[in-house]
Amino acid sequence: MVRHLEVFVLPNCLACDTAVRLARQVGTMNMDRVRVRIIDLSVAGAVKPAAVFAVPTYLLDGRLLSLGNPDEEWLLNQLATTRTA
Repeated sequence: MVRHLEVFVLPNCLACDTAVRLARQVGTMNMDRVRVRIIDLSVAGAVKPAAVFAVPTYLLDGRLLSLGNPDEEWLLNQLATTRTA
C-alpha cells in the first residue's frame, strides 16, 4: 500500500522552507511506500483541504498529521507505523 504525504506551504514562510527541506529529505530516503507531494498554496489552482488552515501542514493519506513542522524522527516513525482506517 502506497502512503501519500502532502505538505502544504506558502512562499516567504521560514517554517515552510524547513517543511520543504524535510519533505524532500523524506522523499529521497528509503521510503518506497510513501509518495511525498509539496503543495504551494500560492500557485493558481492549488487545492486547500478544509484541514489546512495554517502552513506548514502535513496530511497523511488525506488526514491531518501535523500542524507545523514535526520532529524528523517522529515523522519517519508515523510514516512507518500509521495505518489508514
